[in-house]
Amino acid sequence: MKKKKTNNLFYIIIFIQGLIFAGLFSMAHPQKAFSGLENRTLAKIPSFSVKKVLDGSYQDQMEKGLKDQSVLKTPAVRLAVFFDLATAHYDKNGTYFSPDGVYVKKETDDDYTDQRLSLNARIITRFADQTGQHADLCLIPPKGAAEPDELPSYAPYLDDLKLREKIFKDINGNEKVGLIPMENLLSSDRERYFRTDHHYNTYGAYLSVKDYLTRTGFPTASIDRYVLSTVGEDFHGTLFRKAPLFEDSYDHVTIPSNLPDVKVKYSYGGDGRLDQESETDSLYEAGYMFTEDKYSVYMGGNHGLAVIENQKKKEGPVLFMVKDSFANSAVPYLIRSYKRIIMVDLRYFSGSVQDLVKKYDPDRTVIWYESLDFAQESRFPVLLR
Repeated sequence: MKKKKTNNLFYIIIFIQGLIFAGLFSMAHPQKAFSGLENRTLAKIPSFSVKKVLDGSYQDQMEKGLKDQSVLKTPAVRLAVFFDLATAHYDKNGTYFSPDGVYVKKETDDDYTDQRLSLNARIITRFADQTGQHADLCLIPPKGAAEPDELPSYAPYLDDLKLREKIFKDINGNEKVGLIPMENLLSSDRERYFRTDHHYNTYGAYLSVKDYLTRTGFPTASIDRYVLSTVGEDFHGTLFRKAPLFEDSYDHVTIPSNLPDVKVKYSYGGDGRLDQESETDSLYEAGYMFTEDKYSVYMGGNHGLAVIENQKKKEGPVLFMVKDSFANSAVPYLIRSYKRIIMVDLRYFSGSVQDLVKKYDPDRTVIWYESLDFAQESRFPVLLR
């Protein structure tokens, strides 16, 4: 019995020494300011200060710095994912993953409430009534609903059809609101979503636009007409960072290049105020191809307000979009049909949406969201003011 205690003590001492060595090595190792894997700024190990020690801030900064700068952090995460894979556990940090290096964001029926979903549907109908606009709901099915074969066996997942049926029940009878079927997006056997990210790829974006334009009476061009160009071949999406094991599972980023000339005006502010403005003649921000956030090549990411002018159309319909990030890669396929598209992202916009509708007098309004994002959205009440 005494020998067993001695052995346990020996291993405990070795383990503690290992942690001390890793901590000292991390302190001596050059510190990183940014983690590409996590796509965030890292806390740094602070320089010693008696004042900071006495007020307690040094200890807090040191704890955060050691966690972020630890040389064991990334290997430990990858080792944990490896053991999950080896024991047939394909669920990590809210992400499903497969031995083929395909990732799916874990979205389930427990992630929303019927009350919130019903409230959001009623707000959209009231918004349509107040503005006199026809409001379409273009809700993008999440990856696991569109490509269920990518899910692990028996993995719980969102019943997207049931969610849509609930929305339809709440808007039924209102002629100014329509739920767009995603027939082409759901039925295609071609890859429509990124392997390592939750967004659809450029082909999936094209199919969603085709579904929308067909339903609203616009002609749709063949995908070949847009001349897709590959602008990046080493995209690791946000889901890869949740379970970073399959280093060779990259996505290609492609963009449609045969587009009409445009002028885009962005108004945005981190606090929601429209106090920063910029203009560009492109729907793409190429600089993002040199960052970890490559999806932001589409329109440079999200903005509170974006107004896109089709320079080829002197006259034509105007589209008003209330959107999440799925709309950013869809707009290149939409702009050919419209003179102007106004995009509002409620996460970064705190002004009056109804004032914008009066200002731009659109012909049609569309709510362009991933379906679970729509079900969870808490900002829709601002549409009514």
